[in-house]
Formats: sequence, C-alpha cells, structure tokens
Amino acid sequence: MKLNLSEEERLYMYLKGLFESFGYTRFMMRRFEEYSLYAENLNFLQSKDIITFGDRSGRLLALKPDVTLSIVRNCKGMKDRLRKLYYRESVYRPYSPGGQFREIGQIGLELVGDVDAYCQLEALALAAESLKAVGGKGVMEISHMGALGGIAQSCGMDALPEAVMDCVRSRNLHDMKSACLSSGISEEVAEGLRSVIGAGGSNTQKIDALRKSFGGSPQCMAAADELERVLSELEKCGKGGFEVDFSLVNDPDYYNGVIFQGYTERSPRAVLSGGRYDNLVNKFGAGKSGIGFALYPDELAYYSGSQSDYDADVLLLYEEGQDGAAVYAEVEKLVKQGLSVRAATEPPAGMKFCRTVKI
Repeated sequence: MKLNLSEEERLYMYLKGLFESFGYTRFMMRRFEEYSLYAENLNFLQSKDIITFGDRSGRLLALKPDVTLSIVRNCKGMKDRLRKLYYRESVYRPYSPGGQFREIGQIGLELVGDVDAYCQLEALALAAESLKAVGGKGVMEISHMGALGGIAQSCGMDALPEAVMDCVRSRNLHDMKSACLSSGISEEVAEGLRSVIGAGGSNTQKIDALRKSFGGSPQCMAAADELERVLSELEKCGKGGFEVDFSLVNDPDYYNGVIFQGYTERSPRAVLSGGRYDNLVNKFGAGKSGIGFALYPDELAYYSGSQSDYDADVLLLYEEGQDGAAVYAEVEKLVKQGLSVRAATEPPAGMKFCRTVKI
C-alpha cells in the first residue's frame, strides 16, 4: 500500500517550493546506471542486492538502488563549485534484508563540493522542516561518526568489530561487554562504550558521557564539540527537536561527521535519513565535502488511519441528469480547500473515502 497520491503530491510540491526557495535546483536521472558504479561502492548501499540486466552492447546495467552515488558521480571534476540539488526519484532494492524488491520513492537534497558550517546547518534545518511537513509528532536523532571512530582508535583499531557494532546498532547493552572482551577490547573501554550508548537525559548529558568516558581521544572530543555547536545553532534557528543518539551508525569508508535520522508517529521506521559524506565526495573527485538527506514517503503508508487508507478525501454524489456545471462548482469548492474529490452518481465499488457529500 502506498501513500495516498494526492497527499504525496502535496508533500512533494511543498518541499519543492521549500528547496527552491533556498537555491536548490532539481536533479533528474535515468532509472538505471552501469552496474560498476554500485559494485565498486557496495558498502555505501543499504542493500547489496541489485537488479541487473545487459544492454545490446553487452554492458551490465542496474536499476538504481541509490540516488546519492549518481549525483556525486555527476559532480565529478567540479571541485571549485558547490552544487545544491534536490530530487524526486525511485530506487529499486529489497524493502528489508532478504525481502522482495520494491520501488521505493525518495524526496531529498544534496550539497556537494565545499560544504562549510553554514551549509551543514542549512541541510539539517531543511531536514527538520521536511520531517515537520510529514505531519504528526516527530523527532530527529543525530550523532557523529567521530564518536565511534575515536573509540575504535583508542583501542588501536580502524573500526570497532562487527559483533560490537551489532550491539551498538541494537543498543544491546547486555551483550555489548562480552562482545567487546571477546574482540580484544579492554574492560575499561567496554564499560565506557556501554556508558556512551546507554546514556540518557538531555543532549548535554549524553555528550558529557562521551567526554567523560573518552576524554583522551581527540577524535571523540572533536565530535562532542561539533555536536554541541551544531545543536546550539539549530536551537537558535528554532530547530530544537534534535536528540543525540550515539547508536546511529553509517559506513566510515564513506560517511564522516554528523549523521541523522527522522522519525514520526506516522511510521514505525525512520522516514528520513542523511549525513555528511566527505569521504564519498573525495573518492569521486567531486570536491571536499558533501551532505544530504532523503525522505521516504512510502514509509508513511504504515500509519493506521492516515489518508493512505482512502482513494480520495471526499466522495461527492450527484443525481443522474443533474446540471454538470453545478456539480463542477461543488467539486471546485472542495478542491480549493485542499481536498481530493471523486464525483459519481453512486459509490464506486472497492473504493474508500474519508467522507461522503450529497448534492
């Protein structure tokens, strides 16, 4: 079940106007790319399962499982420019690990080139506005890749072992200590990691937990300082709904710095995700840095009682032979109120409406 089309269209048109008012231009792409683009960057993708096919010249192509890779590759060689792009595209990948492939709609934006502190603030603020546009109570969770990276470095590792990362992602504090010890991580670091991931209270208290446990790590301290600064700036901009969560994780080969996810009561899963991906931009020679996010309208279909359960807002019933101009005038009145309308002489079989109006 997908989001009611009229609701998705209204959401897109609002975000289109919002992004363009901040100087973003639309990026449009084909449904497929050369498979090599994805094969060489599998760790960046949410799923390594990709639909492939051969063209007449023998090239192996793939239905795109990701938009950001295409945008960054398109910006290759534009090192001296900041590209501000937004998009509305579909990607093709399994909806869940081991699940069936689905067409998944995305609305998002990317800044690629030379992302300074203001650009990062703008991206985060627009992400907050995008989540707000979805409706319902929402929360933005935010973290910093430097936190876990610094903890790994304090152990003499490039990255924490996967068994430990599984516990971090699931916030499994019970098994985290044993996973650390079996991976050669000291008990002191294990307890510090548990304190950071399990920290509650305010954002200040969570950041202080990182400072207290890993004050000897320059990378952890830099992450704490940047998070504190970013949250302060967002508060000044009236975007104070961010909550620190150090269990957020992305692949360090591509992502660095701030990462974030958006949740709403309208869905049990994240409906928005994004972050800083300087490493990816550098790999493609597209500049110094990049940041972006994607909103997933399809996730909103999980909301029970949302407009996704209906084919239109209003069923307008009219009598056979009734004046067509009069019926049209009634339909137009409702449409101007922002409602979707189906006019008919009797209820269409198999269709559902929020309410019925008779004239």
